[in-house]
Amino acid sequence: MTTSDPALLAEVLRHALDGVAVVEGGSGAPRIFYANATLAGLLRRPEEWPVGHALEDIEIEAPADPNATTVGIGQRVRLRRADGTTVECERWAMLLSDGKMALHYRPVPRSAPGALAAAVDRSSGLSTPEHLLEVLRRDWSIAQRDGRTLTVMRIDVDGCREYHEVFGRGATDNVLRQVGRTIAACMRRSSDVVARLADGEYLAFAVSLEPEAGRLHGERIVARVRDLAILHPRSPSGRYLTVSAGVVSTVPPREVGSDALLEAAQRAVAEARSQGGNRALARPLTPAG
Repeated sequence: MTTSDPALLAEVLRHALDGVAVVEGGSGAPRIFYANATLAGLLRRPEEWPVGHALEDIEIEAPADPNATTVGIGQRVRLRRADGTTVECERWAMLLSDGKMALHYRPVPRSAPGALAAAVDRSSGLSTPEHLLEVLRRDWSIAQRDGRTLTVMRIDVDGCREYHEVFGRGATDNVLRQVGRTIAACMRRSSDVVARLADGEYLAFAVSLEPEAGRLHGERIVARVRDLAILHPRSPSGRYLTVSAGVVSTVPPREVGSDALLEAAQRAVAEARSQGGNRALARPLTPAG
Protein backbone atom coordinates (compact mmCIF):
# COMPACT_ATOMS: atom_id res chain seq x y z
CA MET A 1 0.00 0.00 0.00
CA THR A 2 1.24 3.51 -0.80
CA THR A 3 -0.18 6.75 0.58
CA SER A 4 0.94 10.35 0.89
CA ASP A 5 -1.03 10.81 4.10
CA PRO A 6 1.30 10.17 7.08
CA ALA A 7 -1.62 10.14 9.54
CA LEU A 8 -3.42 7.43 7.56
CA LEU A 9 -0.24 5.35 7.32
CA ALA A 10 0.34 5.68 11.07
CA GLU A 11 -3.24 4.57 11.78
CA VAL A 12 -2.88 1.54 9.48
CA LEU A 13 0.38 0.53 11.14
CA ARG A 14 -1.07 1.05 14.60
CA HIS A 15 -3.75 -1.57 13.97
CA ALA A 16 -1.61 -4.00 11.97
CA LEU A 17 -1.81 -7.64 13.02
CA ASP A 18 2.00 -7.84 13.12
CA GLY A 19 4.03 -6.00 15.70
CA VAL A 20 5.89 -3.21 13.90
CA ALA A 21 8.94 -1.26 15.05
CA VAL A 22 10.84 1.36 13.10
CA VAL A 23 14.49 1.48 14.14
CA GLU A 24 17.28 3.84 13.27
CA GLY A 25 20.96 2.97 13.35
CA GLY A 26 23.90 4.85 14.75
CA SER A 27 26.47 3.91 17.35
CA GLY A 28 25.56 0.85 19.37
CA ALA A 29 22.35 -1.11 19.08
CA PRO A 30 19.62 0.35 16.82
CA ARG A 31 17.11 2.45 18.75
CA ILE A 32 13.36 2.23 18.32
CA PHE A 33 11.88 5.26 16.60
CA TYR A 34 8.29 4.01 16.39
CA ALA A 35 6.33 1.02 17.73
CA ASN A 36 2.71 0.13 17.01
CA ALA A 37 0.04 -1.03 19.46
CA THR A 38 0.41 -4.69 18.46
CA LEU A 39 4.10 -4.74 19.38
CA ALA A 40 3.38 -2.97 22.66
CA GLY A 41 0.74 -5.61 23.36
CA LEU A 42 3.21 -8.42 22.65
CA LEU A 43 5.61 -6.78 25.11
CA ARG A 44 2.80 -6.18 27.62
CA ARG A 45 3.91 -2.56 27.82
CA PRO A 46 2.23 0.82 27.31
CA GLU A 47 2.21 1.81 23.65
CA GLU A 48 4.74 4.58 24.19
CA TRP A 49 7.24 2.48 26.15
CA PRO A 50 9.39 0.98 23.33
CA VAL A 51 10.13 4.34 21.69
CA GLY A 52 13.66 5.43 22.51
CA HIS A 53 14.77 2.03 23.78
CA ALA A 54 17.54 0.04 22.14
CA LEU A 55 16.39 -2.90 20.05
CA GLU A 56 18.20 -5.27 22.42
CA ASP A 57 15.95 -4.04 25.25
CA ILE A 58 12.97 -5.87 23.76
CA GLU A 59 14.69 -8.90 22.25
CA ILE A 60 15.85 -11.46 24.76
CA GLU A 61 18.60 -12.65 22.42
CA ALA A 62 20.39 -11.02 19.53
CA PRO A 63 19.63 -12.74 16.22
CA ALA A 64 22.41 -13.86 13.92
CA ASP A 65 22.31 -10.41 12.35
CA PRO A 66 21.94 -7.99 15.31
CA ASN A 67 21.96 -4.90 13.11
CA ALA A 68 19.03 -6.22 11.06
CA THR A 69 20.76 -5.74 7.73
CA THR A 70 19.44 -8.96 6.17
CA VAL A 71 16.40 -7.38 4.57
CA GLY A 72 13.29 -9.47 4.03
CA ILE A 73 14.67 -12.64 5.62
CA GLY A 74 12.69 -14.08 8.51
CA GLN A 75 14.67 -14.57 11.72
CA ARG A 76 13.44 -16.29 14.86
CA VAL A 77 13.69 -14.03 17.92
CA ARG A 78 12.07 -13.94 21.33
CA LEU A 79 10.62 -10.75 22.78
CA ARG A 80 11.03 -10.00 26.45
CA ARG A 81 7.71 -9.09 28.08
CA ALA A 82 7.26 -6.74 31.01
CA ASP A 83 6.46 -9.65 33.35
CA GLY A 84 9.61 -11.58 32.44
CA THR A 85 7.95 -14.10 30.12
CA THR A 86 8.84 -14.29 26.44
CA VAL A 87 7.02 -14.67 23.16
CA GLU A 88 8.66 -16.30 20.14
CA CYS A 89 8.32 -14.36 16.88
CA GLU A 90 9.51 -14.41 13.31
CA ARG A 91 11.08 -11.06 12.47
CA TRP A 92 11.10 -9.57 8.97
CA ALA A 93 12.96 -6.42 7.95
CA MET A 94 12.23 -3.73 5.35
CA LEU A 95 14.57 -0.86 4.45
CA LEU A 96 13.17 2.66 4.72
CA SER A 97 14.67 6.01 3.86
CA ASP A 98 17.10 8.00 6.02
CA GLY A 99 18.80 4.91 7.39
CA LYS A 100 15.65 3.63 9.10
CA MET A 101 14.27 0.11 8.94
CA ALA A 102 10.83 -1.36 9.65
CA LEU A 103 10.83 -4.62 11.60
CA HIS A 104 7.72 -6.81 11.57
CA TYR A 105 7.23 -9.25 14.45
CA ARG A 106 4.86 -12.13 13.77
CA PRO A 107 4.23 -14.52 16.69
CA VAL A 108 5.04 -18.10 15.77
CA PRO A 109 1.69 -19.94 15.60
CA ARG A 110 0.95 -22.60 18.17
CA SER A 111 1.04 -26.20 17.02
CA ALA A 112 -2.27 -27.21 18.61
CA PRO A 113 -5.72 -25.93 17.59
CA GLY A 114 -8.38 -24.23 19.65
CA ALA A 115 -8.12 -23.95 23.42
CA LEU A 116 -5.05 -26.17 23.57
CA ALA A 117 -3.08 -23.61 21.60
CA ALA A 118 -3.09 -21.27 24.58
CA ALA A 119 -1.83 -24.03 26.85
CA VAL A 120 1.11 -25.38 24.83
CA ASP A 121 4.41 -23.65 24.14
CA ARG A 122 5.42 -24.50 20.57
CA SER A 123 9.18 -24.31 21.11
CA SER A 124 9.29 -26.72 24.06
CA GLY A 125 6.08 -28.77 23.85
CA LEU A 126 5.44 -27.97 27.52
CA SER A 127 2.66 -25.84 28.96
CA THR A 128 2.93 -22.09 28.76
CA PRO A 129 3.63 -20.29 32.05
CA GLU A 130 0.29 -18.51 31.67
CA HIS A 131 -1.55 -21.83 31.51
CA LEU A 132 0.23 -23.23 34.57
CA LEU A 133 -0.52 -20.11 36.61
CA GLU A 134 -4.16 -20.22 35.53
CA VAL A 135 -4.42 -23.85 36.66
CA LEU A 136 -2.67 -23.04 39.96
CA ARG A 137 -5.01 -20.15 40.73
CA ARG A 138 -8.06 -22.27 39.91
CA ASP A 139 -6.93 -25.28 41.96
CA TRP A 140 -5.79 -23.09 44.86
CA SER A 141 -9.34 -22.08 45.74
CA ILE A 142 -10.61 -25.63 45.18
CA ALA A 143 -7.90 -27.05 47.43
CA GLN A 144 -8.72 -24.50 50.14
CA ARG A 145 -12.29 -25.76 50.11
CA ASP A 146 -11.52 -29.49 49.86
CA GLY A 147 -8.33 -29.64 51.94
CA ARG A 148 -6.18 -30.98 49.08
CA THR A 149 -2.40 -30.72 48.97
CA LEU A 150 -0.84 -28.68 46.17
CA THR A 151 2.81 -29.01 45.14
CA VAL A 152 4.95 -26.61 43.14
CA MET A 153 8.48 -27.47 42.02
CA ARG A 154 10.84 -24.86 40.66
CA ILE A 155 13.62 -26.52 38.63
CA ASP A 156 16.65 -24.55 37.41
CA VAL A 157 19.50 -25.77 35.22
CA ASP A 158 22.79 -25.31 37.07
CA GLY A 159 25.17 -23.11 35.08
CA CYS A 160 22.79 -22.56 32.15
CA ARG A 161 24.41 -19.27 31.16
CA GLU A 162 27.85 -20.87 31.17
CA TYR A 163 26.60 -23.72 28.96
CA HIS A 164 25.23 -21.16 26.51
CA GLU A 165 28.55 -19.31 26.46
CA VAL A 166 30.44 -22.51 25.61
CA PHE A 167 28.07 -24.19 23.13
CA GLY A 168 25.87 -21.40 21.73
CA ARG A 169 22.14 -20.89 21.31
CA GLY A 170 21.27 -23.85 19.08
CA ALA A 171 22.89 -26.47 21.30
CA THR A 172 21.48 -24.84 24.43
CA ASP A 173 17.93 -24.87 23.06
CA ASN A 174 18.26 -28.54 22.14
CA VAL A 175 19.49 -29.41 25.64
CA LEU A 176 16.76 -27.37 27.34
CA ARG A 177 14.11 -29.18 25.30
CA GLN A 178 15.66 -32.48 26.41
CA VAL A 179 15.62 -31.37 30.04
CA GLY A 180 12.00 -30.27 29.69
CA ARG A 181 10.99 -33.65 28.27
CA THR A 182 12.81 -35.38 31.15
CA ILE A 183 10.95 -33.31 33.74
CA ALA A 184 7.63 -33.96 32.01
CA ALA A 185 8.36 -37.70 31.95
CA CYS A 186 8.66 -37.63 35.75
CA MET A 187 5.31 -35.82 36.08
CA ARG A 188 3.10 -38.37 34.34
CA ARG A 189 -0.38 -37.85 35.80
CA SER A 190 -2.92 -36.17 33.57
CA SER A 191 -3.39 -33.40 36.15
CA ASP A 192 0.33 -32.58 36.38
CA VAL A 193 1.49 -29.44 34.57
CA VAL A 194 5.07 -28.60 33.55
CA ALA A 195 6.02 -25.24 32.03
CA ARG A 196 9.24 -23.71 30.77
CA LEU A 197 9.69 -20.20 32.14
CA ALA A 198 12.90 -18.93 30.56
CA ASP A 199 16.36 -20.23 29.75
CA GLY A 200 16.98 -23.13 32.11
CA GLU A 201 13.97 -22.43 34.35
CA TYR A 202 10.93 -24.69 34.73
CA LEU A 203 7.86 -24.99 36.93
CA ALA A 204 5.97 -28.17 37.76
CA PHE A 205 2.59 -28.26 39.48
CA ALA A 206 0.75 -31.22 40.98
CA VAL A 207 -2.45 -31.80 42.96
CA SER A 208 -2.80 -34.31 45.81
CA LEU A 209 0.92 -35.04 45.94
CA GLU A 210 1.87 -35.35 49.59
CA PRO A 211 5.08 -33.66 50.83
CA GLU A 212 7.16 -36.84 50.95
CA ALA A 213 6.04 -37.85 47.46
CA GLY A 214 6.80 -34.34 46.23
CA ARG A 215 10.31 -34.53 47.64
CA LEU A 216 10.88 -37.90 45.97
CA HIS A 217 9.62 -36.52 42.64
CA GLY A 218 12.09 -33.64 42.95
CA GLU A 219 14.96 -36.01 43.68
CA ARG A 220 13.92 -38.22 40.75
CA ILE A 221 13.98 -35.25 38.37
CA VAL A 222 17.45 -34.25 39.56
CA ALA A 223 18.73 -37.83 39.12
CA ARG A 224 17.13 -38.30 35.69
CA VAL A 225 18.69 -35.09 34.33
CA ARG A 226 22.08 -36.04 35.76
CA ASP A 227 21.76 -39.47 34.15
CA LEU A 228 21.42 -37.84 30.72
CA ALA A 229 25.22 -37.37 30.99
CA ILE A 230 25.21 -34.11 29.00
CA LEU A 231 28.78 -32.82 29.09
CA HIS A 232 29.05 -29.39 30.73
CA PRO A 233 32.71 -28.31 31.05
CA ARG A 234 31.83 -25.27 33.20
CA SER A 235 29.21 -26.90 35.40
CA PRO A 236 29.26 -25.71 39.02
CA SER A 237 28.35 -29.20 40.21
CA GLY A 238 30.56 -31.61 38.31
CA ARG A 239 31.31 -32.84 34.81
CA TYR A 240 27.76 -33.06 33.52
CA LEU A 241 24.78 -30.75 33.25
CA THR A 242 22.58 -30.89 36.34
CA VAL A 243 19.52 -29.18 37.81
CA SER A 244 18.46 -27.91 41.21
CA ALA A 245 14.89 -28.27 42.44
CA GLY A 246 12.90 -26.48 45.11
CA VAL A 247 9.79 -28.37 46.21
CA VAL A 248 6.96 -26.92 48.29
CA SER A 249 3.78 -28.81 49.23
CA THR A 250 0.89 -27.40 51.24
CA VAL A 251 -2.82 -27.46 51.89
CA PRO A 252 -3.55 -23.85 50.90
CA PRO A 253 -4.12 -21.69 53.99
CA ARG A 254 -6.95 -19.18 53.89
CA GLU A 255 -4.83 -16.15 54.64
CA VAL A 256 -2.45 -16.31 51.64
CA GLY A 257 -2.75 -16.50 47.87
CA SER A 258 -1.23 -18.86 45.35
CA ASP A 259 1.73 -16.52 44.72
CA ALA A 260 3.08 -17.53 48.13
CA LEU A 261 3.61 -21.08 46.87
CA LEU A 262 5.56 -19.85 43.85
CA GLU A 263 7.70 -17.57 46.00
CA ALA A 264 8.44 -20.37 48.47
CA ALA A 265 9.52 -22.67 45.62
CA GLN A 266 11.77 -19.90 44.29
CA ARG A 267 13.44 -19.53 47.70
CA ALA A 268 13.87 -23.31 47.95
CA VAL A 269 15.59 -23.64 44.57
CA ALA A 270 17.83 -20.66 45.36
CA GLU A 271 18.88 -22.45 48.54
CA ALA A 272 19.57 -25.65 46.58
CA ARG A 273 21.74 -23.76 44.13
CA SER A 274 23.60 -21.99 46.93
CA GLN A 275 24.53 -25.42 48.30
CA GLY A 276 26.25 -26.37 45.04
CA GLY A 277 23.29 -27.46 42.93
CA ASN A 278 22.50 -30.96 41.68
CA ARG A 279 20.00 -31.48 44.49
CA ALA A 280 16.34 -31.17 45.44
CA LEU A 281 15.28 -29.40 48.60
CA ALA A 282 11.76 -29.72 50.00
CA ARG A 283 10.65 -26.83 52.17
CA PRO A 284 7.38 -25.92 53.93
CA LEU A 285 5.27 -22.96 52.86
CA THR A 286 6.57 -19.99 54.81
CA PRO A 287 5.33 -16.79 53.14
CA ALA A 288 7.94 -14.05 52.99
CA GLY A 289 7.34 -10.91 55.01
